[in-house]
Amino acid sequence: MTSLTARLAALAIRLTGRRRNLARDDPDPEAAVATRARPARPTRAQRRRFAVRWDLRDGFEVYSMAPRAGGGTGGVIYLHGGAYTSPITRIHWRFIARMVAQTGLRFTVPLYPLTPEHSCADICALVMAVYRDHLEVDGEPPVALMGDSAGGGLALSLAMQVRDAGLPGPGGLVLISPWLDVTTNDPSQARIEPSDVMLMRPGVQALGHWYAGDRATTDPRVSPLFGSLRGLPPIELFCGSHDILVADARRLAALARAEACPLAYHEEPGLMHVYPLLGLPESRRAEARIGRFLAGVRD
Repeated sequence: MTSLTARLAALAIRLTGRRRNLARDDPDPEAAVATRARPARPTRAQRRRFAVRWDLRDGFEVYSMAPRAGGGTGGVIYLHGGAYTSPITRIHWRFIARMVAQTGLRFTVPLYPLTPEHSCADICALVMAVYRDHLEVDGEPPVALMGDSAGGGLALSLAMQVRDAGLPGPGGLVLISPWLDVTTNDPSQARIEPSDVMLMRPGVQALGHWYAGDRATTDPRVSPLFGSLRGLPPIELFCGSHDILVADARRLAALARAEACPLAYHEEPGLMHVYPLLGLPESRRAEARIGRFLAGVRD
């Protein structure tokens, strides 16, 4: 049964009215840039608690957060959500901090380029460069690639590109409400949309076209649901049933079964988009599952 905390959170999110920003199928690119919030950075408290460092890669900030003493010997690359057009938020950093504390792993977090100024080609190039840097510095692949929403789709796309480039692959993938098909054409999404307190199909589809740029929206680098999972590591997949992207998650689980890719799918009834990040009782259960998964692929 959905917790009271989760039900109240869903009501509060709906009452903000932010979902209406995705009601239009013709968002204004100039307005998107002009009204964009500044990216969040680790707080002073997080910097005191953890070893936080940052560097530049091709002009974009790349952070790492690790335990101050002990641990931090294995790495996770975390790719944040935001429909490829919004920057990382404090909610992301709080979630990352909890995962660092729980797992003892170092999390690398690139603040990758955003749409509409950039598109899939630029974004994929940056995260692939970060992946290669990880291989060079650590001498081994990441324990996992991990991401939420757009970052989840990007994590799966990156794993496919790493495989196709013949590079050593990550130990696992953690995908949280991943955006895997930017066409947003799955018929079931229309039935789910009234229950979704965060996303609406017209705006999501338009932002998907921004991300695709010159590439087809069905290109696996853009929409990894159109790619193959063969040769990929184990996948831990989370989604709520009140999220239009649950259609993508269900299709990915079916594809994994068809291609014999190890995938554990956790669908939480009545939960909203990216619920594992939101500090709900259900979020804590998801965090515990992620911790166990990362410990397993690390070993």
